[in-house]
Amino acid sequence: MPKSGSSPHVLVLTGTCGSGKTTVSTLLESLHGWARVCEDDIWRSRFGNARGAFGSAEHRRKRRAMHDVVFEECLPAIAAGRCVVVDATVHEAPPEAYGEYGEFFDEKGIPWRLRVLHPSLEAAITRDAARPSGRLGAERVASLRAKFTRAVFDEDCFVDTTDQTPEQTALGLLGESAHLVSERSRPCTRIRRVPGRS
Repeated sequence: MPKSGSSPHVLVLTGTCGSGKTTVSTLLESLHGWARVCEDDIWRSRFGNARGAFGSAEHRRKRRAMHDVVFEECLPAIAAGRCVVVDATVHEAPPEAYGEYGEFFDEKGIPWRLRVLHPSLEAAITRDAARPSGRLGAERVASLRAKFTRAVFDEDCFVDTTDQTPEQTALGLLGESAHLVSERSRPCTRIRRVPGRS
């Protein structure tokens, strides 16, 4: 159940490898009672490595199918009064995938916000190298991190996790949640360029 004073809403949490999104989203689930939905888990269970070339019609079709599963998992949690964190990955250049989230949650009247965990490049590379498995390497981390720019996302979406522990980041996001409830606002759901669905 959500902590006292919280109201059900969705946090779409994203960022490059090494940003801390998986660790932070797991902390919100395990320590604070949020429901957690992980895009990577859905991709793997539905499509394995056969995701289609980025930007292709096949990839877009599969991404929408993956999003349908995310939505199916979010709705019962929200109906039960739980906040939801979506651990969102990037397989292509944003913001198209995030636009789909916005369209769905806005249509359903579900309060939501987007946060981009954005440590310095050096911190992201160091964290990636420290992973026990699934390391991408410095070049790939840099390439992914470069997709998250202020030309795409509003400044308020970014959370600099360079000098934060995952616990500190999670607590900061919880503090935002309290503000969201008290002010009845939806900070940073704006994505600057959202191409039409194809």
